[in-house]
Order: sequence, then C-alpha cells, then structure tokens
Amino acid sequence: MPPWEHVKTHKHTWGQLAYTSNGVLTLFTPEGKFIIPPQQALWLPPGLEHESFCRYGGKFRSVYIDEKFTERLGTSAKSIEVDSVLRAFILEICTWQDDYQLDDKTQRFIDVFIDRIELAKETNFVMPLSEDVRLMPIISELLANPGNKLTIEQWGEKVGASSRTLSRLFNKQMNMGFSQWKQKLKAFKAVELLEAGYRQQDIAHQLGFESVSAFNTAFKHYFGIAPNAYVKSHHVNKS
Repeated sequence: MPPWEHVKTHKHTWGQLAYTSNGVLTLFTPEGKFIIPPQQALWLPPGLEHESFCRYGGKFRSVYIDEKFTERLGTSAKSIEVDSVLRAFILEICTWQDDYQLDDKTQRFIDVFIDRIELAKETNFVMPLSEDVRLMPIISELLANPGNKLTIEQWGEKVGASSRTLSRLFNKQMNMGFSQWKQKLKAFKAVELLEAGYRQQDIAHQLGFESVSAFNTAFKHYFGIAPNAYVKSHHVNKS
C-alpha cells in the first residue's frame, strides 16, 4: 500500500482479517481508532463500517471470512497478535484463487485457521474516540498533534467546560483519564513513526518530550521494551 492511501468508509457482508507485515495501518470504526503495527491483525466482523488509512505506506494482506464464523470470532472489532503459525496460514490463504475448491483438505485447513484466530492474544491497539461536542475538539487536535501540551484546565477554557466535567467525560466515554488517553496516543504514534524510519530524536520532539531519554523511558514504561528492541522484535519476518 503506497503512502497516504485512503479507503473511504464502507462495510461488507463478510468478515475481514487485516494483517500488517510492514508499516502501520490505521482503521477507524465506530468502536475507535485501531492502530495495526507489524505482526498484528485486526478482525472486522461483517457489517461493521470502517475506514482505512496508511500515511507512510506498508505491506498489508486481508483475508475475507464467511459470516458463519462471526459467532466464534466476535461481533466487535479487535486487534490480535499474529504468531508464526497464524502468519503462515494468512500467507498461504492469500495465494489461493477466488475459485478455490473447498475439498476436505481445504476445509480442515480453514477450520484450523479459524482456531488460530480464536486463540490469538488480543492486543488492544485501539484509541477510544468520542462524538461529544466538548471532547471532539480536544480529540481532533491531539490526533493531529500528539505533542500538544495544553492541560485539561486549559482545554476546559477553550471548549467551555470545566476541567472536572472534561475529566468525568474522559473516564465515562474512554474508560480512562485525560492523561492516560494522551499517553496511549503518544505510544501508538511512536510506533507509527518508528515504523516509518524516523529518528528517535525527531519522534521525541514531535511527541512533546523534553529529550530522547524521556521518550525512551515513556515508551519502555508503556510497552515494557525499548523503542529499538520493539522494532527489531516486530521485524523477524516481513513477509
């Protein structure tokens, strides 16, 4: 997928497993903004409206899955970890022709594939969003500029709501506080920029950190691993 590729909001009657092997794919759904970095995938159930965007380009694959498996795979979108076994299944299925023969051998293959999706670890790479008129200006600005340093009190002055009201709205609609939401947003944006080849110094500046050291500390606190180690661990196989 080339840089700046955008697929407008749509839905279909089948399920979709969108897999990323290189780059970062962003998908917007009614459930939030999903960030899909390398070696992860997103399950999209039938009928769910979604919009995709890839700012820096990458390598992605999609497997379309019959709606009869929805009960097993879930009626909500979810991001999952793709291990070497599930990755092998995805790559194999993507070589099939549209008119493949569904014989006993193929059916067994599909059954195990569905089992592997069910067993996959959920990664929760989703940013909750809101359509509340008081939160929308804050969310829009921070999505565009995660390094924005306005406090919740300063945001309250801009949107005409008290900091207490904004805090309550974040906790109620996002299931997390304002600061926690910002930390999560910065962590996901950092992954996207690392995948795009940005230097850590530039990432730290763009995300509003005072130093590379501060960025590294925050990244390691969130993911449990340093930025360079994170990228290396997710590029064992770029297929």
